[in-house]
Amino acid sequence: MAIRNIESIRRMIARLRSDPHFKAMIARNNFATAASTAMVLDLNSRSQNDRHHYAAQWCEAEARGKWRRLIVERVRHARLDRVYFDFEYETDQKAFDDWLAAQGW
Repeated sequence: MAIRNIESIRRMIARLRSDPHFKAMIARNNFATAASTAMVLDLNSRSQNDRHHYAAQWCEAEARGKWRRLIVERVRHARLDRVYFDFEYETDQKAFDDWLAAQGW
């Protein structure tokens, strides 16, 4: 049974690697991170989840270089999520930090 599962997983990975949409997504997120900012939020809370979405919208509109976000769940024993925003350029990260400070976040 396990051998069949491994073969199935290998076929799925091969399909994903040949998919042009998946290749484009990897290329878009493949860059050296110059700077990063972390936000600690409860993404189960509507208002804090909205902060996360507003921050992503800011990055989409204002970042000059590439950027990505990574969500790591459960900071310590609390039900909090740590959201990392990685930037290709330090100037984007500094502008993002300034925007977060202006928002009071």
